[in-house]
Order: sequence, then structure tokens, then C-alpha cells
Amino acid sequence: MDILDVGSEAGALDSQEEQILASFTGRLMEIAASSLRRDTGTSATAAFNAMRVPAVVLDGNGFVIEVNAVAEGIFGTDIKIKDRRLFVRDAASRALFNDAIEHLKGPGEFNSLDLEPIIVPRTDKLPVIVRMWPFDASGHGQAGRMLLTLNALGPRPGPSAAIIAKTFRLTPSEAKLACIIARGAPPDIAARELKISRETARNQLKSVFAKTDTHRQSELVALLSQVG
Repeated sequence: MDILDVGSEAGALDSQEEQILASFTGRLMEIAASSLRRDTGTSATAAFNAMRVPAVVLDGNGFVIEVNAVAEGIFGTDIKIKDRRLFVRDAASRALFNDAIEHLKGPGEFNSLDLEPIIVPRTDKLPVIVRMWPFDASGHGQAGRMLLTLNALGPRPGPSAAIIAKTFRLTPSEAKLACIIARGAPPDIAARELKISRETARNQLKSVFAKTDTHRQSELVALLSQVG
């Protein structure tokens, strides 16, 4: 299977943000639908792969057509692909998802904003938010389809130390410290992880502040969050 990767937004969106997101994702649906022409040889998930958005494409009967590698990294005992279908262990979440699939099979059209996100609990991790984006590829000889975007809540990996060092001309030691600080960890925790003294960590952090033209840890974290 191919793998999708969709951007993640953890918090609740207001109505205007929802409209913007729907418009943006709607355009991606058009790209995905057009790629389903039999003579293109292009994966419907290519656009999502390029943007690293975890996603799953379903056919009109709810069977999985494609799933990207980023989405596969989210799967576990609580949410996974089983017998060509998305399996959700939590009964309440599974019922909501099955209702959406049945709605997809029915006549007429419905807007993605009509579908509430499904919160899938996980036993040992924070939940996964599943958003559903129906689109129609019937013009290309295919049944109606649905794109699922997955937002796994939890800490994200920080930027690469090598990229940080090159971007801000940090020493390797300063870059390693900056990577830990980028996760929101205080200098004392960073010192423990790096097995250096607190004083060394504080001195390195001062140097990082100077080279990045920041003055507080919050400013540094915000800056480093922009580094891919």
C-alpha cells in the first residue's frame, strides 16, 4: 500500500479556520480524484506524501485503497488496517466511523464539515483525531471515495541537530542542547540527557541565545519550531 501524510492540527478550529481547511483539503481531493484516471499511473496519495500528511483513502464501500507510510507509523492495537478496512478498537469511536461509512454509501452528497472528527482513544498514548473528507471520483470510472486524515496527538520529534548547527552556526554540542530545548525541556533536564554539568548547559544555552538572536527559552523554542 502507498502511504499518506497529512498535516496535524490538535486544537479545536473556529468556523473560519474550518472553512479554510475544508477549502484547502477540497483542492487536494480534486488532485487525488484526477490522479485516479487509469492512464495517469499516479498515486492518489502523491500530493499528501509531498506534504507529509498521514492519510488513508477508502473506496465507496469503506475498503482501504491506499495508506501512506506516515499513517502506518500511527497504527497499533487501537487503530490499524485489518482485512482491508480501518479497524478502531474503541467501540464508541468504531460506531461513529461505521455510521460515516454507511452515510458515504447512501444517495446524495454531504459536506466534510457535516462530519465531526472522530476521537480514537489509545491505551498507552494520547488519542488520534480522524477527520473525514468525502470526494467523488465517479467521473473517472470509480465509486465515491473518502480521505481520512490522522492526527496523532503527542510530542513531535524535534529538528535535526545537524540542520540546527548549519542554520545557526552552532557547535555540535550547542546543537544537541538546542534540540532538547526545542522540545520544551528546561536546561537542567537537557544537562542530564547530555550528561554535562548544569553550568556547562547554561553556558551553552547563552551561546545559543546569542547565535540565534533570542533572549528567552520561549523565543528559542518558537524559532526552532520553524526549522524542518
